Amino acid sequence: MPGGAQTGAEMKGWGVHTSGASHIAFSVGNFERSLAWYQRVFGAEVVMDEPADHRHAAVLGLPGTSLLIGLSEFYARADAPFDPTHTGLDHFAFAVGTRSDLDDWAAHLDGLGIDHSGPLDVPPGAILNFKDPDGIALALMWRR
Repeated sequence: MPGGAQTGAEMKGWGVHTSGASHIAFSVGNFERSLAWYQRVFGAEVVMDEPADHRHAAVLGLPGTSLLIGLSEFYARADAPFDPTHTGLDHFAFAVGTRSDLDDWAAHLDGLGIDHSGPLDVPPGAILNFKDPDGIALALMWRR
């Protein structure tokens, strides 16, 4: 390849890999509503707040993990709802350590009045599906 770039097949033998997810960023319809929801559901803490003329954004840290969540309300598009059938994000799944963690999460979401699928057994493990206030599809996944 030009400039020494490697194809995916060539990189496979070179040990190129990732060490996990760093962050996921969501465009939301109402910044304050979404911020309060992610703090209530995940215990998230604001590690960066960045208001601007065209948007309000923040980065949230999740306790006990290195994963960060970005929230951005773009004022020009704040009324456009999330639709997983459009090109882009279908859903994002957070990892949990055990199958019983999904039962604990189901009870937590029940206590917050958040609709969810309940833990569902799937070939790679089990998943619990739910949505944020903008209808962004989220899940919690335990892998066997």
